[in-house]
Amino acid sequence: MIYEPGSKTLGTDLVWLDRSGKTLRPVAEPSFYKGSGRLSPDGKRLAVSMGDPQADIWVFDLTRGSRTRLTFSGATHLMPSWSADGERSGLRATKRGDVDYGTSLCARLANGAGQEEVLVETGSNVSGPAHTLLSLSRRPTAAIYCTWNRRARPGQVCWLYQPQAKRKPFSIVQAQSPQGRIVQFRLSPDGRWLAYSSTDSGREEVYVSHFPSGTGGWQVSQTGGTFPNWRGDSKEIYFIGLDGVLHAAGVNTKSNEFELEWVRPLFQVNYTSPLGNPYDVVSDGQRFVFATYPESVSTPLVLVTNWTAELKK
Repeated sequence: MIYEPGSKTLGTDLVWLDRSGKTLRPVAEPSFYKGSGRLSPDGKRLAVSMGDPQADIWVFDLTRGSRTRLTFSGATHLMPSWSADGERSGLRATKRGDVDYGTSLCARLANGAGQEEVLVETGSNVSGPAHTLLSLSRRPTAAIYCTWNRRARPGQVCWLYQPQAKRKPFSIVQAQSPQGRIVQFRLSPDGRWLAYSSTDSGREEVYVSHFPSGTGGWQVSQTGGTFPNWRGDSKEIYFIGLDGVLHAAGVNTKSNEFELEWVRPLFQVNYTSPLGNPYDVVSDGQRFVFATYPESVSTPLVLVTNWTAELKK
């Protein structure tokens, strides 16, 4: 018997791409990456979820070429993120590998010291399709996360939680229709705007609202969009269109209201990771880290001899 292993056997690559989509160099060796991971605010480290079947969070030092493992517990750890000062990394921990069972939003020092801190824990009736740890400044830590409550209409809500403020989480934005979902979101580096994708219109589109009030709702994509991201100075938004093209949009940051100046395509995305964010961008917007299928690696055929004897065991 001869068979060809599937892509799960091969894993994925992490590579640097420029604004034209040209591959510059690999970020790390091929592995079972759950998305591209998240770059630290200074761009010198990359927090990434990797492993199969259970994934853990690792921090790659892009300057030294070293890496540090952050999680060890018996759960699947996904969606790593960073505090604004780069000192802590946030993550989503899913027990039993099922978001319907419940997820936890946790944080830990990015150098691996100390213990993991649980910020938000959800029960079996509320699941978290996307969680992100963010920071409003270098001192107070804030967590932005989405929940889906099967009993609520609308059930998809994006919350802000400030543990040090000693107040309950409050809603920033929420789906406006029973069928609507908030799928992805990202806070602008200057802390003024929340970019998110929603299916309220019947198709996933990218919007921007004031943060933390959630007022306004400016549409960025026009023919479908997901996975919003920001340049370090908050003057560009990136998103992947439903046509698989990565787009960039210029933002006027001097205005008190959100003002979109232009939208243009950058390059075709050939592979989108089924878990996590498929890409991240450096602060100057000139390079992107992508999780890609290792197309350059030829898939070997596997020959199994006397395989019928195995069936008799």
